[in-house]
Amino acid sequence: MSVKIFSEHALLQAKITRLRDKKTPHREFVDNMADISTILCALVSAEIETAPVTVQTPLMRAKGVKIRRPTVLVPILRAGLGMLEGFQALLPEAAVGHVGVERDHKTLKPKFYYYKTPPLKGAEVWVLDPMLATGGSLEFALTKIKDSKPYTIRAVSVLASPEGIAHLQKNHPDVHFYTAVLDEKLNNKGYILPGLGDAGDRYFGT
Repeated sequence: MSVKIFSEHALLQAKITRLRDKKTPHREFVDNMADISTILCALVSAEIETAPVTVQTPLMRAKGVKIRRPTVLVPILRAGLGMLEGFQALLPEAAVGHVGVERDHKTLKPKFYYYKTPPLKGAEVWVLDPMLATGGSLEFALTKIKDSKPYTIRAVSVLASPEGIAHLQKNHPDVHFYTAVLDEKLNNKGYILPGLGDAGDRYFGT
């Protein structure tokens, strides 16, 4: 599994610092999550394949490119919805699917409750999950998505733990993974440290 960590991106890291701060107001948290997601989308999209096209400018014909394959964005509910707006800002033509997986706080195991996507066969699938903690929810979603035989799968997080990355590398070595920050570790409740708390609760104000 390829892993890219964008820890040297100054603007990205400054915005993540605002996410971490428990004093950051709710509206600012939401806006920063959207900005961070747009930056991540720009960084990750540098790797996707293109096809040549020719267009007519006001002066002459010019060679250019288009994205070769359809893109499907799949946020993991519910926290992944916080990343969707930022990715759609740069990929407005992308279709959207949803995977509902929640963690049992006693066992730390994922519980599946919803799955609906457009056709995935042959598509570029980007799975959005802001917090890669134990990796259980993302692993479950990736296994389900692979049944539809997409061309490639890219999983994108804002924060990740070493334990979560190791879990994915073991179970999904063919998936491309990207994160803005690799945090220190998980605590005994499966939360990322230093982290930013529960991303879903802070994004939705619950």
